[in-house]
Amino acid sequence: MEKFIASLFSLFITLDSIGSIPFFISYTHNFTKEKKKKVLFISIFVCFIISILFLYFGDFLFKYLKISFNDFLIASGVILLIFSITEFIGATQFKIEEEEFAIVPLAIPLLAGPAFLTTILISKNFYGREITLICIFLNITFAYIILFYSYKIFQVIGKTGIKGIIKIISLFLASLGIKFIREGIEQIIRF
Repeated sequence: MEKFIASLFSLFITLDSIGSIPFFISYTHNFTKEKKKKVLFISIFVCFIISILFLYFGDFLFKYLKISFNDFLIASGVILLIFSITEFIGATQFKIEEEEFAIVPLAIPLLAGPAFLTTILISKNFYGREITLICIFLNITFAYIILFYSYKIFQVIGKTGIKGIIKIISLFLASLGIKFIREGIEQIIRF
């Protein structure tokens, strides 16, 4: 159960569906309900497919590129740390066309971004493929629900509340990045 909770929480933080709420709302506020649902479905579907492909074929890519898990762990930690800092200071900005929104940037990189994909491989190595697969499915389901009800969540929490939650999630993300860097260095020192 401890492994399941650790995997679920780390994937939830890096998927950052709550952090996507203001972006989703700002780009879909003029859409009809049907169009919003379609955009959301496509985004979630693409995110899920990419996640599963990365779960099953990410290791093959490592072998092909001759990258060790410890190399990836350290690089991932650095990426997570940088990502969390940019999220924390609000430096992430995207300019896109309306019709591209479902896939880029909502599915990639806002949902299935480097932080989430990195965490999938790390979770698989630490907690196992089955636990990671279940946690991917649950987190993508959570993301769908959160974004589906984003307008209601936004009204309840407000813009300031959403920004506060994003800052807290960014701090956890930074902590996770530092943990990955530390564990990667510890593994290299042991061998």
